[in-house]
Amino acid sequence: MKERSALREMILWLFGILIGVILVNFGRWLGWKEVEIQKSQNQSAPFQTVSVPKIERIPEIQVTPPSPVDFWVPIVERVGKAVVSIENEGRSPIGQNAGSGVIFDGKRGLIVTNYHVAEDASNLTVILKDGRKFKAKFLGGEPHVDIAVLQIPSTNLPEAQFGSSEEIKEGAWVIAIGNPFGFSNSVTVGVISAKGRSLRDEGVLLDDLIQTDAAINPGNSGGALVNSNGKVIGINVAMRPGAQGIAFAIPIEIVSDVVEQLMQSKEVQMPMLGISYEMMSEEERKKFGVLAERALVIRSVMKGMPAEKYGLREGDLIVTVNDEPIRDTNHLRYSVRKAARQGQKVKLGIFRDGKQMDLEIMPAWVPIRQLLKR
Repeated sequence: MKERSALREMILWLFGILIGVILVNFGRWLGWKEVEIQKSQNQSAPFQTVSVPKIERIPEIQVTPPSPVDFWVPIVERVGKAVVSIENEGRSPIGQNAGSGVIFDGKRGLIVTNYHVAEDASNLTVILKDGRKFKAKFLGGEPHVDIAVLQIPSTNLPEAQFGSSEEIKEGAWVIAIGNPFGFSNSVTVGVISAKGRSLRDEGVLLDDLIQTDAAINPGNSGGALVNSNGKVIGINVAMRPGAQGIAFAIPIEIVSDVVEQLMQSKEVQMPMLGISYEMMSEEERKKFGVLAERALVIRSVMKGMPAEKYGLREGDLIVTVNDEPIRDTNHLRYSVRKAARQGQKVKLGIFRDGKQMDLEIMPAWVPIRQLLKR
């Protein structure tokens, strides 16, 4: 019995060894297969030509950005109808265009232009944009500010609207419409270069002019300077001979005052305080202890004028106008003109001897010829 039991155990042991060997070899075989599979996966697949369908590129839509001056087109179409050509046979015997004009009252056929366009007028002809011609009547003019008013025998005419030049800033877009060298209704575009320019020569008193780089040539005189709202803010008056991009227009506020007085057959007057002044430098402000960022210094006070009557003195510093900090010389001019139109006083903040005080002054309307004598 013991021998049988020992034999059975030996057979089971040998059978166990055989099974172990088989399992070990089978495991090795599985490992080898896994390595072979990984190698085959790491190898790059052979390149095969694949037919790719042709893709048609959709053409790009060209979007043209709007031009910054395209807005002028409807304005030119509207205002241009009110800009006329003026022929002055008295000054131009060969019949060339002497200048331009702007219809400001279409019901009565009233036109504003420069005095030098209509002076010595023996025979004035106004030509509208639509080609109609009319003999014009000279109603009045003031040579010292170069403004004249004409009238033609027609009604229901296109008319331009007057705006304001007071708030327009340097760099603002403007256009000039006129008849340079006989080319009727020509349009040029530019910007406001400066304000408050003065041209005084041979008895001509042109102050507070608008300077622009919009081309103004002979024949543009009397035409319209128009802002981006389609309002006339000035009447073109002159160019700088020998210069490019330097031209001038009379502010529409002055034009309106002169036209109103001419229509009433009055002597043309200008609102004045009776002082000469200029912007004060930063060094001067520090020297006198002026805390304001800007100030006007009064250089002289005219005798018998409102400034003297109300107590302004030479050397006074103007730091505010109507409780607003002074911006520039134009700020005071516009404020004086506005107060004079309304029959009101202008309030000035004055810095004198280290102290600030307020003075209210009523501007006076002074005949231009009286101003020229000073």
